[in-house]
Amino acid sequence: MPEEKTTGAKPAAASASSSSDDNLIAAVCYIIAILVPLFVLFTEKKNNKFLAFHAWQSMIFAVLWIIVWGCLTVVTMVASVATGGIGSFLGCLFLPLGLVVLVAALFTAYKAYQGVKYKLPIIGDFAEKQVK
Repeated sequence: MPEEKTTGAKPAAASASSSSDDNLIAAVCYIIAILVPLFVLFTEKKNNKFLAFHAWQSMIFAVLWIIVWGCLTVVTMVASVATGGIGSFLGCLFLPLGLVVLVAALFTAYKAYQGVKYKLPIIGDFAEKQVK
């Protein structure tokens, strides 16, 4: 499989032993972000390093997004109560930030479906350490 060049993230070589079923499960890890990675990590599929990597990476990505979303919600609510205008402005950040997260999740799902072990910045290195 051809190796892709990207900016800001490191693609790794595709796993020689990954099957189309493994690629599909790895891609679905990013679409159904908490449930499928937990399934992978708590079944015999955790022995497959390709699936385990994508399960860890998607889980970390989803948890970080939930934390950021929660913090932004609290800040927006506090700013709305304290100063009406700033809270409304912060609320406008939800849509673009959500679209960036959606595009990132879809892109990594696409790469996983191709059989590429695509590493997101920082998160990918941590996920790879969890697999070893």
